[in-house]
Amino acid sequence: MPPRIRFAVAQSNQHIAWSDYLQAVRAADEMAFETFWSFDHLMPIAGDPDGPCFECYTTLAAFAAATKRIRIGALVSGAAYRNAALQIKMATDVEVISGGRFDWGIGAGWAEREFRAYDLPFATPRERVGKLRETVELAKRLWNGDPTKKITYEGTYVRAVDLFLNPQPVQRPRPPILIGGGGEQLTLRVVARHADIWHGFGDPATLKRKIDLLDGYARGYGRDPAEIVKSTTVSVWAGDPPEAVLQRAGGGRGGRPPIAGSPAAIEARLREYVDVGITYFIVGSFGGLNLDNWRRVSDEVVPRFQG
Repeated sequence: MPPRIRFAVAQSNQHIAWSDYLQAVRAADEMAFETFWSFDHLMPIAGDPDGPCFECYTTLAAFAAATKRIRIGALVSGAAYRNAALQIKMATDVEVISGGRFDWGIGAGWAEREFRAYDLPFATPRERVGKLRETVELAKRLWNGDPTKKITYEGTYVRAVDLFLNPQPVQRPRPPILIGGGGEQLTLRVVARHADIWHGFGDPATLKRKIDLLDGYARGYGRDPAEIVKSTTVSVWAGDPPEAVLQRAGGGRGGRPPIAGSPAAIEARLREYVDVGITYFIVGSFGGLNLDNWRRVSDEVVPRFQG
């Protein structure tokens, strides 16, 4: 039986007015996409470094209250930005506000400028990935279905004493956990042990190499690699991208042009990713937010992978 192919959309939390951001998530709520992914950065990481940028969890809570169907998540929230127990509490509140439509995307965090500006310790990659791992471990213990059960956790980077979560998540046994990052010696091992979804970047050859490593790590932890959904961000434009859009995007992520053209041509390109194990496509805002393009992808491309 062929794998189920999933589609979502992502819109950064930077360089966008709140009215446009809210319009985007409400529009996506009426389309065929599974999840609306925001980002988690405290300052812009591209474009004007002094531009506007919304905080992740307060934004997700507002999105959860403003929508009815679409799932909500961050691609990805930074484990190093917040106290671990508080971040899990915030994530659980978004889950409850959404009525069980929350996907917990989380990663190690990397933008050093943000850490300096907010007086956050900028640890080594090993330490940041260690906090990521222990944050996820604590979340799994807290998401136990018992709102009065007290958890004490003593890790190297994360600690909690008599901590409980009331309310508990709506989803059972817990919200899905997406871990983003491509570090082959550290991050992928955390993914292999704990994630329901892995999110990575690169061309099909790069993704295949990382998926092969991830699958090997998963087997080493006694997990079936098929339990871990593999996802990536794709720049898709249904039709021919206008020159102005191409110029704003600089040719696409990493300088690459978007996957564009007819629905059949787009499907053929996406099938190259499916062939190496990607079954979850997150459509970014190529060249800036364009709801008409999202609608064309929703109406003309997504149906080609259903059924």
